[in-house]
Amino acid sequence: MQYHSNTLFNFISISNFKIFTAGFERPTFKISFVTYHIMAKILSERRKDVCWITLNRPEKLNALDKESWSLLAKHLRECNSDQSISAIVLTGNGRAFSAGDDINAMLELKDQRDALDFFNTLYSAIESLVDLKKPLLCAVNGLAYGGGCEILLFCDVIISVEDATFSIPEGKLGLIPPMAISVGYSILGRSITRLVLTGDSITAEEAKTIGLVDIVVKREDLYTEVEEQLEKIKSIDMNSIMTMKYWLKNDKEKIRNAVMELALMSLGDSAKKRMDEFINRKRTR
Repeated sequence: MQYHSNTLFNFISISNFKIFTAGFERPTFKISFVTYHIMAKILSERRKDVCWITLNRPEKLNALDKESWSLLAKHLRECNSDQSISAIVLTGNGRAFSAGDDINAMLELKDQRDALDFFNTLYSAIESLVDLKKPLLCAVNGLAYGGGCEILLFCDVIISVEDATFSIPEGKLGLIPPMAISVGYSILGRSITRLVLTGDSITAEEAKTIGLVDIVVKREDLYTEVEEQLEKIKSIDMNSIMTMKYWLKNDKEKIRNAVMELALMSLGDSAKKRMDEFINRKRTR
């Protein structure tokens, strides 16, 4: 079942209860007299010939854990193979686009088997971004940090609200940003070097200046601007779009090696110590 925020969700009851449908802000399964709230971490909704994919862990600032990366890859591949879909829009639910990788989940990686499993999941998601034949627009609705910022390097048109902030702070945690260091320089030039070496946070206007963002708008105009850009893209022949995207593809082998390096570094004592300190600081705030 495909859905988005504020869409119809199935109410499923067992025993003598009938199956029926109702509209709720949160998807709910009702079994007997007990109600369980189930919230998918990535939402997908079809709007005419456009697929909207929403990062949906607002309570975690849409941090991406293994399940999130896996679902993102799944939805992107489905869109890529569906000939009736002409474009994809990626956005976030709540006040953030994405805070990047879930540090709690990364801290739980214990050995090389865990690291390899994480590597396979993350690389599969990145590969699904690189292999997209359809235009990918990004509606940045709030902060984009770490992996949430790096995703933008694979988007075709990026529209941001004016109060969004951007940062690639993995180095502060004893880690590396695999997407930024493998393809960032070819896209942003020397600007990416400062971002990854300092972990600085920059504004939407600064992000536009260095080429990380294309358009900056007021929050209330974000989705109107997305629709306007979609209309412009639809005027371009799809065969032309797919051919141009093919030649614009990034070096997957370089990305793969960088992701593996991240997975292995996450097991190191320095990274574990820094991630643990980061989590403890958040708990004491």
